[in-house]
Amino acid sequence: MSSRILALFFVILSMVAGSMAQQACQASEVTIGVIGANGDSFRGLAAQDFAAIMQKKQVAVKSVTFDDGPRRVLFVVESGKRLSNDGRKIAHELLKTMLNAGRPQDSFALVIARTAGQGAKFGENKNALTEAADRALDSTGKDAGPGVLDAVMEGIEWFGEPRLGDAIVIVAADTEGNHKANSKSVAAALEKHRIRMFGLALGPVSARNSVASGTATSTESRGLAQVTPGVGSIVYETGDDNFFPLTTNSGGLVLVVLNGAGSRTYNSEDARARQEVNQKATAVFNMIFSLYRMQVEPPQLAHPEGWTLNINEEVRKHAPAMFLLYPRELGPC
Repeated sequence: MSSRILALFFVILSMVAGSMAQQACQASEVTIGVIGANGDSFRGLAAQDFAAIMQKKQVAVKSVTFDDGPRRVLFVVESGKRLSNDGRKIAHELLKTMLNAGRPQDSFALVIARTAGQGAKFGENKNALTEAADRALDSTGKDAGPGVLDAVMEGIEWFGEPRLGDAIVIVAADTEGNHKANSKSVAAALEKHRIRMFGLALGPVSARNSVASGTATSTESRGLAQVTPGVGSIVYETGDDNFFPLTTNSGGLVLVVLNGAGSRTYNSEDARARQEVNQKATAVFNMIFSLYRMQVEPPQLAHPEGWTLNINEEVRKHAPAMFLLYPRELGPC
């Protein structure tokens, strides 16, 4: 008799534990960016302003909270012989602009790609980071350091435990030529550590077939544009294949700063040219430091699933040029 009671006790206990696990799985927090055509962030949105779909089923948006708290940002900056002189000048300008926009509560780190050079970890002052970048970008020697994605994987370990809004900014011509890392391993690491990736590209970026369905936020040299994957004349068919999906799928974005076509050169003395570069850097800064914390309740998942998030039409009537940055998959609990 006692054995039957004991067995019944374990059955009930397992049912309670299963129920608790199911309740714990009902809500997940994701970070969402809502930006305009110039990269500025929209504030004042609420849960009812969003609509989310997964496999033709509604994903409940439980709450939305705007957050502009402290951020940790890792810069991965390319150097080496593959980077043009214009690329070096622009990389300097981009990094300087973003560091100057940083707030006292923010923390920055730097990894140098494709050249031997000492970076700077979180906690070091901005001067140390700037000096490290200056040494690397002033070097025109042969490629001697990790590839861009190799450098990303190295820097991810510096974050430690995830914090809200953690981000990586790649300033590079492309993400190719790595020794160990690849796009698949980087994507998995970004998801595991809940890090958004952004890019300031110093070369052409392919945006073809970057997401499975829906509308994606893409970029061209003039700024932001909304495209349907695989459709439209502004979808780049050439260039780096990994830059766009790695950033977009993580909830970030890549902006093309220098298209690499050779049709124009960058003159640091040209006020208009510097303004264009600074606008791209400022746009990425705004995307990183202003976000929404969204609590969603997706259907029970056995593995990661793609989802689509949109702004309700009533809201779009008042501000049609609104683009969403969000992780393109929701994972299981």
